Amino acid sequence: MEMNNTIIIQGDNLYIRPPKYEEIAYINKLWSDIDTTAEIGGPYFLSEEKALPWFRKMVEPTDGKNFYCLIFTNEHKPVGEVSFHRYDNQTKTAELNIKVESIHRGKGYSKEALYLILDYYFNQFGGEIMVDPLLLSNKRGQNMLLSFGFEHDPSDSEVFLLKMTKDRFLSRG
Repeated sequence: MEMNNTIIIQGDNLYIRPPKYEEIAYINKLWSDIDTTAEIGGPYFLSEEKALPWFRKMVEPTDGKNFYCLIFTNEHKPVGEVSFHRYDNQTKTAELNIKVESIHRGKGYSKEALYLILDYYFNQFGGEIMVDPLLLSNKRGQNMLLSFGFEHDPSDSEVFLLKMTKDRFLSRG
């Protein structure tokens, strides 16, 4: 569904959509929260100088290889982000990113947002494979993606590489 040239992907309990530029403050809040980012390498702050180039690459107009959304409850409260990056047109592969604020974890937001982004990626964008190279220490992320149906690919011992194919996603039932 599109509203005012913005893609909105609606689920049962939440929706995802690309952010407006003025929502950079929320993105910084999410990225700089120590509890939220502990399992993925720690906090990061998007400076003013880097914000606009990042926004143009990831959101508007995008470089065609990245798709970034915020996760909102149906009450329009942001609770995290979900995206894919570095889409390779030859292999039709991209890297997954999903992050829910630590205070909002355990409410099913990750799995629903994950379903929405994968459904968009495989059925509208045209992707065939989604991977997520998680830190070896990120057990929460590993367990969530494995329980969703991702498969562990042991080909890279530096990370815990997880993979979902379009066929596997569509056959999840």
